[in-house]
Amino acid sequence: MNSSDQNFNNRNTTFKKNIYGTSKGLVREAVLMRDLKEYLDLKGPLKILDVGGGQGQIALQLAELGHEVTVTDISTEMLNVGRLAAKDKQLTNIEFYELDLKNLREQLNGHFDLVLCHAVFEWLSDPRSAFSVLKDMCTNSGAISFMFYNHVGQTLSNLIYANFDYIKAGMKAKKVVKLNPQSALHPDQVLNWIEEEGLSITIKSGVRVFHDYIRDLEKWQSDTANIIEMELTYSRQAPYTDIGRYMHLILENKGYKVNL
Repeated sequence: MNSSDQNFNNRNTTFKKNIYGTSKGLVREAVLMRDLKEYLDLKGPLKILDVGGGQGQIALQLAELGHEVTVTDISTEMLNVGRLAAKDKQLTNIEFYELDLKNLREQLNGHFDLVLCHAVFEWLSDPRSAFSVLKDMCTNSGAISFMFYNHVGQTLSNLIYANFDYIKAGMKAKKVVKLNPQSALHPDQVLNWIEEEGLSITIKSGVRVFHDYIRDLEKWQSDTANIIEMELTYSRQAPYTDIGRYMHLILENKGYKVNL
């Protein structure tokens, strides 16, 4: 939310190749769209905001489903990829704006029925304030689709790979790799924010609950369909949900509560 927040200008091609175009990205997309469709099937056409939406992979699919979608990001180049894709698909119900998260309240008119924010908070210097902005952008009966880099999953991964010194050092990398998230959120921390904002969890899924631990890495390419099928199967089951590299939550101002 300030100058220290990560901007991915000049890295849109790398993002597409190394994240969106890999089995990691396909698993993420499958879990997110499964959860979102489950929520949206209970609703009519909605006004949706995708914060930090980048190239618009999820936003474009939601626009194709008939929803009115606004995408914001701080990277002009990432947004331009989305604009071109929307033009190719002849979508007129999606718009792209270069905006910082902290400026959304001042520069976007009105509120939204659903606010998406996926894999953004691990790049922010002040995630707690950002979470309040997401809530403020919702209508009174609106919801937030929030996916965050999971501290539990990060810890488990480093335990498995015996990165003990890294864990003891608080999992702070000496050399920052630009596409590797650096600031995981602990689920208990997120749960506190949810309670403070008066929200409740209606859908909870783990994202990449086992994918990263497959020993035969060739399976990532050769058996992607089965990997996605099994990720979808176990992403909602304890204890697998809690160890996902990411966690996806759909949060509402009303609904039943689920403990993280």
